[in-house]
Amino acid sequence: MKKYLLAIVSLLLVACGEGTVEIGTEQYKPKIVVEGYLTPGSSIKGIRITRNFPINSQPNPFDLILKNANVKVTEIETGITELLSYDDSTFSFEGSNNFVIKYNKSYRLTVEAEIDGHRLEASAVTTTPAKGFEVIRGESVLDSMKYRQKETDNNVKNFKVVFKPSPGTGFYAFSIVALDASYSTFIYDNPYIAVDSSDLDENFDNLRNQLKWLQYINSSAEKIEYEIEWLDTWFYGRYRLIIYAGDENFRRFLLTHSNVQEPDGNFHEPLMNFEGDAMGVFGSYLADTLYFKVLK
Repeated sequence: MKKYLLAIVSLLLVACGEGTVEIGTEQYKPKIVVEGYLTPGSSIKGIRITRNFPINSQPNPFDLILKNANVKVTEIETGITELLSYDDSTFSFEGSNNFVIKYNKSYRLTVEAEIDGHRLEASAVTTTPAKGFEVIRGESVLDSMKYRQKETDNNVKNFKVVFKPSPGTGFYAFSIVALDASYSTFIYDNPYIAVDSSDLDENFDNLRNQLKWLQYINSSAEKIEYEIEWLDTWFYGRYRLIIYAGDENFRRFLLTHSNVQEPDGNFHEPLMNFEGDAMGVFGSYLADTLYFKVLK
């Protein structure tokens, strides 16, 4: 079956011809770039508003920040609007402490900014997750464990997290970061791949930071169990696990932002939810942070 699949892929690549991508400055159009998420129960923070730039240019990163942009968030049901202000310490926009994001509500982000003499406008809508997401710590296995520790039946034991899903939210992302990652703490004698120091140089960040997800789960289930595979732990030491219950905008952008080139060389944009002159992501999520430790 693998041979047949490889043959089909090869034929498709030959049929497409050589992938040639031509990108010139004449194709450049100024756009607002947004990176922002809302979290129910909190005020608005960390909404980053920047701009794009022509390929082969080398702008000063600070010049890309649109400090003077007009940024506001409106709760669609009530029409109440919060005008955001720029914070020099975080390089992002935030709201007042009095404007708290609610569960299971729709919010519209509106941005107006001037770039290269052009007045640009854009907007996007996110619906926050409903209340209910909760990690059941008493049933989760997240403490200390030896690498590939075995049960009494000789089966390999895994770290496990058990959580209650948010009603209506079927997407959950898992950020797994090795906090003590170094050349001395790397698990060289793992059973999966042979890695030497040169390989580690090239792949250090990819091995230190792992991202997994579940999607289309039954959000009405009483609880969900997720096991952390040993393929996600490449170092001895402490780990930080953040679980995100993300809205549809969160899901679509996360799953498509890195897959933007087809085998024939053609590019396409990730799935984004903006109307007007903007790119990026405006979504919402609930999150919880946990820790565990891999021992020698």
